[in-house]
Amino acid sequence: MSKETKKIPSAEKKSGKKFNVRKLKYGSAATAVTLIVIAVVVVVNVLISAIGERTDLTIDLTSESAFEISQETKDYIASLNEDVEIVAMQDETIFQTTTSTYYKQAYEVLKKYELNSSKINVEFVDMTANPTYANKYQEMYKGTISENSIVITCGNRIKVISLNDLFNTEFSYQTFSTQIISSKAEQVLTSAIMYVTDPEPKQAAVLNVETAGIAHETVQALLEDDGFDVTLVNPLTEEFPMDADMIVINAPLNDFSEELIDKLYDYMENGGNYGKNMIYLASFSQKATENIDAFLAEWGISISSGVVGDTNQNNLISTNTFYAIRNYIQANDYSANVAQPELPVVSYNARPIEILFETSGNVSVTPLLTTDETAFELTAEMQEMAENGEEPDITTTMGSYNTMVLSNKYTFDSDNVQRFSNLLVMGSSDMIDSYLTSTTYYNNGDYFVSAVNKMNGKEDGITIVAKELGAATFDTDVGKMMTSLVWFMIIIPLAIVITGITVWFRRRHR
Repeated sequence: MSKETKKIPSAEKKSGKKFNVRKLKYGSAATAVTLIVIAVVVVVNVLISAIGERTDLTIDLTSESAFEISQETKDYIASLNEDVEIVAMQDETIFQTTTSTYYKQAYEVLKKYELNSSKINVEFVDMTANPTYANKYQEMYKGTISENSIVITCGNRIKVISLNDLFNTEFSYQTFSTQIISSKAEQVLTSAIMYVTDPEPKQAAVLNVETAGIAHETVQALLEDDGFDVTLVNPLTEEFPMDADMIVINAPLNDFSEELIDKLYDYMENGGNYGKNMIYLASFSQKATENIDAFLAEWGISISSGVVGDTNQNNLISTNTFYAIRNYIQANDYSANVAQPELPVVSYNARPIEILFETSGNVSVTPLLTTDETAFELTAEMQEMAENGEEPDITTTMGSYNTMVLSNKYTFDSDNVQRFSNLLVMGSSDMIDSYLTSTTYYNNGDYFVSAVNKMNGKEDGITIVAKELGAATFDTDVGKMMTSLVWFMIIIPLAIVITGITVWFRRRHR
């Protein structure tokens, strides 16, 4: 037997397979490409997130841009010279995860202020985790700051509002609960910023007497939303607010005494310097007011005891009443800042206002709101006939009526500059009820605020209509859109291309 050394077959020969260098090459290339693509996606997302913290990348696709702030607000906050801090006393994740469209909208609006002004900083503080945070405001604010408070500060000025102040609500008798009907978040927040950045805000006083109209607090809230510093003053027990820029008389149930009327004269005369403003709101439920009527007559205004209605169904906002009717804005300086002057203003149980003269001496009177020619006045006599079962002939009083009138008196100061005192009269205090001023269908809130700002020389005032949000709204942002773009236009197509090239090479070199 020959002594031949047998070769032990290697593992490769034993298995009958050769080491595939080409497979390793293409597998490594595919892995490298995949890692590069993943890295690119991560970097793109990081960059988008970083840019999103400093730039407004959101796109509001709602019909009325409900999640956006107006250009007027953007222009105003972009011009701020002082730092403003907005602190919402609520955990931010609650806003981010809420199912409420209105809370979502308030959250998005809050963020817009910081994104559109380098002078505004918005923070969210969870008071459960940080219960002593509000102590920092003790020297500036003596009221209570609690969960759901929103604190706006600039220097040593502070404004505290509630999260609920950002919405208009109404009580539902179907669910026996209060429901949000519209958002006024932008109006309230912008007004608060204007208040804290204004070292001398306009002062308004609402005379706190027994009223036949809407609640004094409703008037106060509407003026505060417009940036006024408002106080309730009882002229019978407290000193008359002679220093106020504006006095509001809200449909007093009873007549004023001659002493109080004299104070109204003194206020508007202002020692011969004028420069004062007054709003008088009427109500069909008032008792006889002879002294007040005499005061108004000197300003060229007389208010009838009747109620304005309309025979034209197209001018009625409800088929159940002839006395909730559309009024139309007259074209003049007081309508110049109204966003949609073509929208009507609704009067409800308004008393007709007669202009006694257009001009007399240093007094001039201007109609601001009028009805159609199809309107009528249900006089006191007609009301009595109706109560006795008789049918009054309303055609005898048909015609156009004034429901909002402005009168002014002027003088010249020592520098020969004309100075005015203004008296704004409305036929019904219900015209500025929160229901009518909060809806987007009518101009009650927008026009009232515009007129008040004009007469007070608040040319920088901003009027923002409340926003009603439907249940089905859609909003997205550029960050999400870019992510989708990367996946559907880069990653997926690139993966398909790589897969196709790999398969082609493998089949070609088998």
